[in-house]
Amino acid sequence: MQPIYAPAPIIREVTLKAHPNIPALLNPVFATLDGPTLQKLNARIAVEGQDAKKVAANYLKDNGFIKN
Repeated sequence: MQPIYAPAPIIREVTLKAHPNIPALLNPVFATLDGPTLQKLNARIAVEGQDAKKVAANYLKDNGFIKN
């Protein structure tokens, strides 16, 4: 049985005040991170041995959150 993941960004209030666009940028990303997606991403790292940074970058690129 795998634990249930519910990732959420933690950002200091002073940072949010200085950069009020952060929630608009992060909310769409976190909305896509449901249980099955997180399991697949974690399996690529834990089971397949892929690099976590590359897995994350590929996910963000594949879903249109960042450009190549």
